[in-house]
Parts: sequence; C-alpha cells; structure tokens
Amino acid sequence: MQVLHDWDNPSINIKWVLKRGLSLISYYLSRKFPALLKLRHFDDNSRMVEEEQIEHMETLIMLDELCGVTPIFGIRDVIMERYEEELGVLAIKYHVDIRRHVHIGESPDPERRRLWDPPLSQSETTWSFDRDYINGMKYILKKDELPIWHVDKPHYLPFYIRYLYEELTGDKR
Repeated sequence: MQVLHDWDNPSINIKWVLKRGLSLISYYLSRKFPALLKLRHFDDNSRMVEEEQIEHMETLIMLDELCGVTPIFGIRDVIMERYEEELGVLAIKYHVDIRRHVHIGESPDPERRRLWDPPLSQSETTWSFDRDYINGMKYILKKDELPIWHVDKPHYLPFYIRYLYEELTGDKR
C-alpha cells in the first residue's frame, strides 16, 4: 500500500485555527466558571471537546492493533460513569482489556497509590512514563511493568508514535 501525503500550505488553515481556538477558550472558561455550562454554546462545546477523548482512545486502539501492541486501558470510575456506553462499545468492537483504575491519595502525598483491577505490577516510576519519555528520561521497565501513555493527553500522540517506532524498529534516532 502506498499513501500520498500532500502538504500545500506552510501555515495552518486560519479558519480552523480560529474555530479551534475559540472552542478551546470556551472550554477553558466553562471549566473555570461552571455556571457557563447552563448556556447551550458552552455546554455543547464542552461535550464536543471532552468526547474527543473517546475518539482519541479509539485512535490508540487502532494504532496499537496495527503495531501488534496489546493495549490495556485503566479507567477511573468518574470516566466509566460518564462514558460507560462508549467504553463498552469499544471493548466489544476491539476486544480490548478495560480495567478499573483507582487513585488513593493525591500529589504531593508520598503515600499516594495507583491501583488497577485486575491488578497490574506498576511501580510509581511508571505513572509518568509518557511525560518522562517526552522530557528525554528513558528508563528500562521492570519485568512485569508496562509503559503508561495517558488517553487524556491527546497532545502526546506524536510522542507515542515515536515511542512505538523506536520500540518496534530499534531505531532510537
């Protein structure tokens, strides 16, 4: 298979930039001032922006399948409550492993914990694997540990693709 990727303009489409910028500013304002969610524009926009995470999760599932990666998704209760139907559809459609993910304590509490049900062997080091990788901190995982890449950080996608490329080809450019 071949694909032709055209790049016609050195600048990003200004209409898209304006629309996306206004959408993200509206989203920010609705999170900062929740009363704005009573207005249809802010409520519709917030739902649209947040539902992009389900689209991102599906993108990760398809990318992983193409690369031969077996994904496991750790989903917190608050996410499951909001997206139970969509997550169920993805789990059935792609046969993915979705596990309950629990945070006990919050940063900077040194006693905080992260758990998965069914359990996974993840040390505290792995909790920020994606951010550490992006910042150039690459380390060897222990035998049963998995690299963690967060679904709720779609802006990490290019780095995840680079990580997959490096791991699958051995090319650490």
